Amino acid sequence: MSAISLLREHADGVHRNGSGPKPRGKARLWAQHVDRRRECVVVRVEGELDAAAFSEFFQALDRAAESDCHAIVVDLRAARFLSLRVAATLGAVKQDRDAHGGPDLRIVAGRQVIERALEVTEVRGLFHRYASIRAALHG
Repeated sequence: MSAISLLREHADGVHRNGSGPKPRGKARLWAQHVDRRRECVVVRVEGELDAAAFSEFFQALDRAAESDCHAIVVDLRAARFLSLRVAATLGAVKQDRDAHGGPDLRIVAGRQVIERALEVTEVRGLFHRYASIRAALHG
């Protein structure tokens, strides 16, 4: 099974309470969970967030935005790669949400390679720096 097929199967099967199918193997790219106390959705990325996962990732963000939450936290701590296209698009989504309303988009980056992609695309300044998921959830 391809990483994208596994990704789609897992992301589609996750419920609002965070339960859902367990990932098979080490190919899981992301999962979606809801922090009920603060009504935040956390989208966790594992592996490479590149052109192959672009559409599915942004579809997951769209589904998260429809879940009646006040914030979406993108957890990139386990990501090994973030394409410049994805980084730039995250910036555009953030600007759009800030201008037109919708859940606040927050990023927890972690690795230097991820931070570098956000800096090169000049979108790092759009996002507050959070040291942890807990900090991002508290906003």
